[in-house]
Amino acid sequence: MATGGPTDALDPMPIRHATPAPNPLLERWRGGGSVLAAWLTVPDVVVAEMLAGSGADAVVVDQQHGGATARDLAALFMAIEGGGAVAITRVPENSVAAIGRSLDAGALAIIVPMVNTAEEAAAAVAACRHGAAGTRSHGPLRPRAMPGPADPADPVRAAVILQIETTTGLANVVAIASTPGVDALLVGPNDLALSLGMPVDPSARSAGDRRRHAEALDLVRDACVSRGIAAGMYCTDGAAARACLESGFRFVSAATDAVILAQGVRREIERTRVPGA
Repeated sequence: MATGGPTDALDPMPIRHATPAPNPLLERWRGGGSVLAAWLTVPDVVVAEMLAGSGADAVVVDQQHGGATARDLAALFMAIEGGGAVAITRVPENSVAAIGRSLDAGALAIIVPMVNTAEEAAAAVAACRHGAAGTRSHGPLRPRAMPGPADPADPVRAAVILQIETTTGLANVVAIASTPGVDALLVGPNDLALSLGMPVDPSARSAGDRRRHAEALDLVRDACVSRGIAAGMYCTDGAAARACLESGFRFVSAATDAVILAQGVRREIERTRVPGA
C-alpha cells in the first residue's frame, strides 16, 4: 500500500479570524445617536434572549447588584447577541481581573461602578486595553473576542462607561470625563442620592432635595457634552428614560427584568384577588 500521501496525517484546522466589525455602541454615539438598554439581573439565558429581542439596542448584564458571575457571562452574551442586541456588563468593581474576564467573554462595553477620580478612570480604561496602551492580559475565551487581522492587539475596541455615584465623583466629573479613552459616564441615581444625603425614593425627597439631585444630573450631562462623550442614566421605566433622552442623555436603561417581573406579578395578583375571599 502506498504511503506518504496527504491523507496519512491529519493537519490541524487553521484558525480563521473574521475581520472585526466596528463597535456599534461607539458608532452610534459618534454619529450623535443614543443607545437604549434593558438591564439583566436574573442570570438566565432565556431571560437574556427575551430582553435582547425586546427592541433594546443593548442588554446590560449586572455583575455588581445582579446574580450573574463571570462563569455566566459567555452563555448570557451569546443569548443577547442571538437576540439581536449588544452585550454590555457592569463589573462588580474597578479591577483588572473583573474587567479582563468580562472582555474575554465577549462584552462590547464595560460599565465600571463607583468611579471617583481621574486616576480611577484611567485605571479602568487601561484595564480594557492590551499591550503598551493598558493592563489587560491577552487570553480571549470566545472566538468573537479573538484578535482579527485588522488589529492583532484589539479586535473590537470595547466601550468604557464609568459610573458617577458619589459627591466625590461629582466634584471630579470634568476630570473624569476628560480622561482619554472614556466613552460615556453613567449616573447611578440611587447611590448618588444617598451620597447627597437624601432618600433613594424620589417621592420621599423634599423640594430642595429634588432640585439638588436634578442639578447633579445636569452637571454630569454637561461635563459629557463638553468633552464629546455620551451621558448615561440608569432608569427602571420608559417614562423616566424618555425624559432623560429628551434632556440630552444618550445612554439610558428603560427596564430592569426583576423590577418588571415583580411589578407585573403584583399587579395581576391584585387584579385577581377577591375581597374577603
